[in-house]
Amino acid sequence: MSDNIIPPEQAGLLLHRFVTERVPIMAWFVSSDGSVEAKLTGFVAGFTQSDGLHIVSELAPPGDPPPPAFMTFKVISGSVSRYTDDSEVPPDFVFGSGLRLNLPNRDTLTILEIREKVPFD
Repeated sequence: MSDNIIPPEQAGLLLHRFVTERVPIMAWFVSSDGSVEAKLTGFVAGFTQSDGLHIVSELAPPGDPPPPAFMTFKVISGSVSRYTDDSEVPPDFVFGSGLRLNLPNRDTLTILEIREKVPFD
């Protein structure tokens, strides 16, 4: 991921896009000491300052059972955000744009957009 630091407002807009457009993503979490690492493919289900950031393996209508796998990050304000757009990765790479959040407690969350696979001619 590049070193393109972006302001929190732009990171919020990108997260909003992931939510509203239901962009398939891969979330990769690494704790600050490296003792915990988790990867989850799915969607950003929601993001608010009060509720935090919610990443789920499957989107479901309200009232349905919870998804089989999820991640919740209660505090992301104060994070340093870095962004990489599609033009910075090879065209045949499975992931597109990406957002890395260096959380206030020094954990890292990277959210990568999963590109649609295009069949070869």
